Amino acid sequence: MTNKPIVESFIEENNMDYLFLLLSNLEANRLNSLPFSIKKTFPKKITEIAMEHVAKNKIPDFIIEQEEEIDMNEE
Repeated sequence: MTNKPIVESFIEENNMDYLFLLLSNLEANRLNSLPFSIKKTFPKKITEIAMEHVAKNKIPDFIIEQEEEIDMNEE
């Protein structure tokens, strides 16, 4: 028997779908905790956006983007 971590063994044996769904759920929770002013700009449902972020492996920081936009508008 090898000394692989339990989680890694589980994922290898049961495909990566579980990990994808787990990460998507965490991203959906993160998006849900954003202020309403940011969430109202989303073009799709939060769950769809979360799955896209995980699939692309690119998690944007909406707070910094909004602050930059506000700074540009003030200038």
